[in-house]
Amino acid sequence: MANYDAIVVGAGVSGLIAAKELESYNLKTLIIDQSPQVGGRLKTDFFEGFTLDQGFQVILSAYPMVKKHLDLKALECKAFDPGAFIFNGAKSFTVSDVKRNPAAAISMFFSPVGSIWDKLKMAKLRKWVLEQSVEDIFEIKEESTYDYLRGYGFSRKIIERFFRPFFSGIFLENDLETSNRQCLFVFKMFAEGEACLPKKGIASVAQQIKAGLRSTEFRLNTEVLKVEKGQVHLKDGSSLEAKQIIIACEPGALLPQLADSTEWNPTLQAYFEGTAGKLAKSLIGLNSDPEGLISNVACLSKVQPAYAPKGKHLYSVSLKQDPGLSENQLEAKIQSELAPLLGTQASQWKLIRTYKVNRSLPRIDQVVYSRSFEESRVLDGIYLAGDHILNPSLNAAMLSGELAAKALILNHQAS
Repeated sequence: MANYDAIVVGAGVSGLIAAKELESYNLKTLIIDQSPQVGGRLKTDFFEGFTLDQGFQVILSAYPMVKKHLDLKALECKAFDPGAFIFNGAKSFTVSDVKRNPAAAISMFFSPVGSIWDKLKMAKLRKWVLEQSVEDIFEIKEESTYDYLRGYGFSRKIIERFFRPFFSGIFLENDLETSNRQCLFVFKMFAEGEACLPKKGIASVAQQIKAGLRSTEFRLNTEVLKVEKGQVHLKDGSSLEAKQIIIACEPGALLPQLADSTEWNPTLQAYFEGTAGKLAKSLIGLNSDPEGLISNVACLSKVQPAYAPKGKHLYSVSLKQDPGLSENQLEAKIQSELAPLLGTQASQWKLIRTYKVNRSLPRIDQVVYSRSFEESRVLDGIYLAGDHILNPSLNAAMLSGELAAKALILNHQAS
């Protein structure tokens, strides 16, 4: 029976970063995952020349952990333009970041996104988040994003036309119940950096981290049934021994005492092959119609040409909810909703594939940026990693892996 210094259950980003830290201390480490590839929730399919990420996902270049652990140049990332394209039926307008695009100042002054006071408050909030550290942001009084925006003085108009469609696409919930800390953290990351797409899809993030591991062993296509002190029990009836264990996946199935400890926000996304048109921009398109099914639309191939065959466009359409329609009905419904904006071009959009991800983002009542690494330990010799213990983000997934590994290393050195 193989004996390891550490076993990491889960080959998502948090598990891979944990292994990276463990390797730096020369610990004999094994990663186990039931999937055939690494990445966890970072998954990419390739179909007829199209690159299809499972769920609309981008890399925020300003994330501290992205700066530390990823090489965006090697990933050949391309960035969305700052700002957004807002549409409601046939009406549309652009929201620009005038700090990065001063030429847009006049058009933003007359933009129907909100009142002049809303725009001044937006500039004030942007300045404030840029002045704060991420740690400071996560120390402010916690309330819902909606209550915070209203308390800050934003009108319902700008909330409905910009903030709700923007943040609901990120938080995967439409009521803006997500913590204001998360809202301000994301707002800061967008203000400081860029939203990027890697050339080979979001799964290449995990593959890059894995490629940097030199001594870690992997057992993929391997299901874990139970974890207890010093042992990992597999579905095939065998067991593996380890001095310490990191659970870098949802822990409920492996530790009964943590069952049902995490709730999740789902997402439903449809990919279309479409023609050039009003939505063929390097901006994320936000639907401000409260009655609409569409949350946002992005022409991914306009940002990252590698996402589609030459001469074709790939559109990602994220939906507010699952309407329970067949794929043919869903295709027709989306075409109908886009028809006022795109005209006859909407009928030329062809549905490629849909993805329903029930466990897309963890729903967390009290988000934190970080915590003492010792808090990663839940039982003697067992540690947790994953964004569900901090805040729902790629940054938190990476940081949680670091924290769990540091706690394990400390105990290893003390034993």
